[in-house]
Amino acid sequence: MQGTILGYDVENQTGTISGNDEKRYKFDKSHWKESFPPQKEMLVDFDPIEDGKAEDVFQVRDKAAETNDTVMGLLSVALTFFLGFIGTFISRLVLSKQPIGATLIPTAIHFVITLLVFVPVIGWLVYLAGTIYYIIKNYQLVVNSSVASSNKYA
Repeated sequence: MQGTILGYDVENQTGTISGNDEKRYKFDKSHWKESFPPQKEMLVDFDPIEDGKAEDVFQVRDKAAETNDTVMGLLSVALTFFLGFIGTFISRLVLSKQPIGATLIPTAIHFVITLLVFVPVIGWLVYLAGTIYYIIKNYQLVVNSSVASSNKYA
């Protein structure tokens, strides 16, 4: 059966699912079969058992959202590659929707790494390594933030 998580209490490790049959089912951490924690409004598939309980609870994945995540991640890669630290700023603030405080420090570090391009050989290598690092990190942030937001509204 499929349903939507109405809520999950991290402290008690219990949650409630609203099933497609419009009944509510309780579940606990031992019945959650994913590697990440359940979230409110997440679409799930589960097996209903006696006393209004659910077991074998899995998230239902949205293939269209996963494709969109990949496209947004690749956009982040292109922005960071072609625009450098400005691409890092855009990727983190706009695409991964991080707060401005969490965006400024990595952008400033990437800017300093970009200045090293004026130092022959060693500076170029540091610049290249730093830019590759930020390309990978920005891709991961964008894809992971898209997954979290798509899980919320799946």
